[in-house]
Amino acid sequence: MDLVEELASFSSDPLGFVLFAFPWGEAGTELENFDGPSDWQIEVLEDLANGLLTVNEAIQIARASGHGIGKSALVAWIILWAISTFEDTKGAVTANTENQLITKTRAEVSKGPRS
Repeated sequence: MDLVEELASFSSDPLGFVLFAFPWGEAGTELENFDGPSDWQIEVLEDLANGLLTVNEAIQIARASGHGIGKSALVAWIILWAISTFEDTKGAVTANTENQLITKTRAEVSKGPRS
């Protein structure tokens, strides 16, 4: 199976995409000490897969929390999943401020999946 077919196989499985695309548990990576997303991130990704949240509607999720729990990472994973598994994906991403969009969301998306 080539990479395009493999990515397409995750079009209904955002959690599977995230587990496939990133080097969970690999030594020397930022994810060395993680075996996958946090429980709350898994729940959101499963809700996407089950159609409770859809890519055809605005996805609005509020998460009250401190810094560093993975909110920006989750948004980046959803963006990468959508553009990697759906042909001609288009969308808009917003944030409270332009600075937040640039320094948090864009920074996470630019990390991208493993190469």
